[in-house]
Amino acid sequence: MKRKVLLDTNLADNVDESFALALAACSPELELVGATVLEPKAELLTRQLLGAYGRTDVPVASSSHSPGTMNVTWYKHLASDVYQGPLAPAAAADVTEFMAEAIEKAGQITLVGTAPLTNIAAVLRRYPRLEDNIQEIVFMGGWSSQALPEWNTSGDPEAVAAVFKSKAPITAVGYEVTLGCAVQRRQLIPLQSRKERGPRLLLSLSDAWLRATANEVIVMHDPLPVALLCHPPLVHTSPIRLDIATSPGPGRGALYWSPTGKPINLCTMVDSVEYLRLLLSRVALLADSETLTETYPANWYVQVRGAYETSYYPGWSLTGQNRHQGLVLLLDGQCSASIDGQEYTGEAGTVLHLPAGRPYSMTTGQGMSVIWLLFDLYETQNSLPPSLMETIPGLAACIPPGSNSSLLQLLARQVAERWPIPRENEALLCKANFLELLYRLMTISHMEQIHGQSDTEVALLQAKWHIEAHFHKDITLDDLSKQVGLSKYHLARSFKEEYGLTPQEYQLSLRMQQAKKLLQLNHLTIAEIASLVGYSSVNAFSRAFRREFGIAPSEYAAELFSEPE
Repeated sequence: MKRKVLLDTNLADNVDESFALALAACSPELELVGATVLEPKAELLTRQLLGAYGRTDVPVASSSHSPGTMNVTWYKHLASDVYQGPLAPAAAADVTEFMAEAIEKAGQITLVGTAPLTNIAAVLRRYPRLEDNIQEIVFMGGWSSQALPEWNTSGDPEAVAAVFKSKAPITAVGYEVTLGCAVQRRQLIPLQSRKERGPRLLLSLSDAWLRATANEVIVMHDPLPVALLCHPPLVHTSPIRLDIATSPGPGRGALYWSPTGKPINLCTMVDSVEYLRLLLSRVALLADSETLTETYPANWYVQVRGAYETSYYPGWSLTGQNRHQGLVLLLDGQCSASIDGQEYTGEAGTVLHLPAGRPYSMTTGQGMSVIWLLFDLYETQNSLPPSLMETIPGLAACIPPGSNSSLLQLLARQVAERWPIPRENEALLCKANFLELLYRLMTISHMEQIHGQSDTEVALLQAKWHIEAHFHKDITLDDLSKQVGLSKYHLARSFKEEYGLTPQEYQLSLRMQQAKKLLQLNHLTIAEIASLVGYSSVNAFSRAFRREFGIAPSEYAAELFSEPE
């Protein structure tokens, strides 16, 4: 039997709320009876996204009294101009009356909150008799393990306190649980392959948000409360008593353990791999047979089974099949190889990857020296034994020589030197060196695959990485062009076309976003923050911050930590 759900959200500041709404709209385990938003300016996008996923049966209500606090600039053009399609209906009643009617009509309903709990608290205060109709309240918010404020709870602490006073069962998804649930741009490819309006709109929103925020990943905080209703084994929960700080001060909005607090179920762990697979498969409208099988390196662990350097005489050849995966790094000489039916040639600096359990052959006419690394790679899964992987997804079978060849060979030599030594510290260093080698090989493969070995596109990515690593330093266009091997005019024009910003604008964006994060810590002076993000003058930093956000950094910090009236 489907679980009836009312989703209280606010599609504005972060694109992950759009994923939460899409997941609720297309999950067969749930009957989405309505959606409510905290601010009127989030209503249009909510209605569009529901309409794009074919849910014109789901009414949307918005609060008319909530102050405007969200940043909608990143999607405003999409919500007003780009989308042409059906809309979910706007509810006739105000948000509190709409929620009350939906709760009463449903009989038993689950309220899901992915925004400050203002709307949910309002209906509980106004209609306390409806508590018996609420099967559960599941909300995203709080950082109780650190007793620190979090966006949703600090947005309206009194609302959280009101919800905690109700007798409805509560499950909370803490901020920290979702920090390891990030999706890279390349993982959105399933959305690109779809022709349906829903995935296309969600992809457009994701792209707009990634560009506007200069982020490389989307942390999927808000879809998790929806996902756990679809598939409860995704999370582990523990009973705990929590209270919320409502007094003025830097701790306002913090959830914390208290012996007299509200007994709730707190999510303490999530199977991030399965969660993201479920989320992306569902919102891309993939059939069960098309479920994503992508692996996540954060869940890998490795066991090095053999590591040695050796030389082969002219005319040597070998045909075999390894029990383990293998990496072969050519130090000098040449070879020909057949790996899983594909033919390759290699010279000094080439790296060959041999999957486990698959046939290969190698031969050298002139002789060669190589480093062999044999290893087992496992993927861990919650509550399940680790599974042995036969190959490394995304790693090319043959990586040609390049500027990183010397570093790759150095790392391989360190693995080979440390592998035979049976001391704990040597074993850890051996594994660490191997993991770094694997990371660099996958990075090289990813660049070649994504960018089709285009020199310009690889150079642009290298320029972007250089800016990200040195955003707090002075970077001239001349320096950057020399770093990546493009003329500064070609670099500036191509960078703007690829990323929507000039290199200087991208660096400024990184500086300002980092400055906002540092201001939120509330223990650094403006001068210290200016220095950390690359400004020697506080005045120059303040002018740049005001141009970017329309407010001085001191005013921004004052607003963050001002006492409520």
